[in-house]
Amino acid sequence: MKKMEEELKIFFLQNNIPIFGIAKTSSLENEPSGYKPSDMLASAKSILCLGIPVPKGIFKCQERSEWMYWRAASIYYRNIDMVLMRACSIIEEKGEVAVPIYTCFPYDIKGKGDFWAYVSLVKMAEVVGIGKVGKNGLLFSSKYGPRLLLGGIVTTASLPAIAWPEKNEKGCPEDCYICQEQCPIQAIDKNGKVDRVACIKYSMRSPIFTNFMKTASVGSEDIQMINHLTAVDDHSMYRCIKCVSVCPYM
Repeated sequence: MKKMEEELKIFFLQNNIPIFGIAKTSSLENEPSGYKPSDMLASAKSILCLGIPVPKGIFKCQERSEWMYWRAASIYYRNIDMVLMRACSIIEEKGEVAVPIYTCFPYDIKGKGDFWAYVSLVKMAEVVGIGKVGKNGLLFSSKYGPRLLLGGIVTTASLPAIAWPEKNEKGCPEDCYICQEQCPIQAIDKNGKVDRVACIKYSMRSPIFTNFMKTASVGSEDIQMINHLTAVDDHSMYRCIKCVSVCPYM
């Protein structure tokens, strides 16, 4: 019988997933309460994170790259989420339990523009060894730069820590500040701190959700539900991908 990690590797390769890694849940247990792997699954032992690169050409389109990225992301979100659920099934066929951490939705809304993933995929990716958090707050991969879309799994399976393919991830070059210099709203400072709320408010739009917020008073739970139902996938728009498109290392 194949080891579970080998079976997962074969499955990912068959589904055009070129990079993934595994680590112990303890590596993320210092996250805020409610957003730790153990908050998703109390008996979890391992986390898995995978990435798929958006083609460079999407970011190099002249004048239409935001629309191209919107369509690419919508397609990839569905594909990665399906891969995650099938990978969870592979793990559970071995008698374990696995929870997918989806590529985008759902997430918690703490306030206007302040979105929190149930478990941070960028931090998952960093601790499993497939990249490092870059200056623009996205994962920076030695091979793909900041253009990976991520998905993850939290599981009770005790899996060996691996990063495939093996990489010597060093992160963004220390002397490069292009993403900070060209951010249209100066949301990234030279110390690598990103004003996440400002970035999200500027870069994302959901016409249905925005219009509803202008005409009704709703509670936080209702806001979250409305956002998930009206802004997911094809119903939202990305207005800015500047920090990725100007990166010379993608």
